[in-house]
Amino acid sequence: MPLSEESPGVPAPVLDRLGAAGYRAMIAGVRLGVFTALEAGPLPVEKLATTIGGDPAGVRSLVNVLVTFGYLRHDDDHDGVTIAATPGPVDVELFWHEVLFEYWADVEDTIRTGTPRRGFYTWLRERPATAARLRRMFAAAAADLADGIAAALPPAATVLDIGGGHGDHTVELCRRRPDVRATVFDLPETIAALREDAPPDRVTARAGDYLTDDLGSGYDLVLLFNVVHAHQPEECRELLRRAAKSLSPTGSIAILDQDREPPAGLGPAAGGFLGTFDLTLWQGQGGGLHRYADLAAWLGEAGLTETRVVPLAASPLEKLLIAGRPS
Repeated sequence: MPLSEESPGVPAPVLDRLGAAGYRAMIAGVRLGVFTALEAGPLPVEKLATTIGGDPAGVRSLVNVLVTFGYLRHDDDHDGVTIAATPGPVDVELFWHEVLFEYWADVEDTIRTGTPRRGFYTWLRERPATAARLRRMFAAAAADLADGIAAALPPAATVLDIGGGHGDHTVELCRRRPDVRATVFDLPETIAALREDAPPDRVTARAGDYLTDDLGSGYDLVLLFNVVHAHQPEECRELLRRAAKSLSPTGSIAILDQDREPPAGLGPAAGGFLGTFDLTLWQGQGGGLHRYADLAAWLGEAGLTETRVVPLAASPLEKLLIAGRPS
């Protein structure tokens, strides 16, 4: 937003309020189709209002806000406005708006009591459109990261994907590693919706609770992708111990998550996103982000003392932590 270091004497709460207003105006623009209408080029405000089916005065007010916050700019040659900064993908923007303005509605109570009032997935089941957006986001993220992950993971013929959800990462891994046969382990209602494009001869779905049920044994590789952040430290330590017992003597565990300590050089936005995500995890699951240094120590307690961290170029805030037993 324009008001920052260039606005001496403006109290931080005012800047935060203005930032929230700019974000909310952007969401209104996404929902109304403002950015889609302007993708083909500049439009006069009146034509923009007609295109999106909005009241001209209301559209002009919204345009003024979006110009102020740098999303749009005036185009004098066409007597109208054009896109200056494109918002993120529609699914991402609408999902996070719903999380911040709806799901956080009782975050004060959660913090005060230490007890999440609404389970995240219960909240999602009440909002099918939001759940569908998140599904598409997960699938897109898995595809974006797949090349880097497949290149970094050690050789493995048998893979156990703990908490693998609908199988997004497993399906992408199988596409890139023809040697892999995988078992996706998750709750029954999740496994029931395993991706239709999961190759049936190479991907097996297994229903259960990974915190209590037998995980099996003899796997070359165990994946814990976006799983540990749903749990507090003691639960994580027990999960890693159980995952280690499911490995073959030469097997490895690979964790994909966000490190609680943001990478150096990414600026304050990285810390802001990680903090926002951490509080969202606390609100809905009683979980939170962990330091990779702590995860490595807990893996060591489980006998996996050979660890390495692999950055992923497609997502600077996510890294692989791969651990195995000493050779």
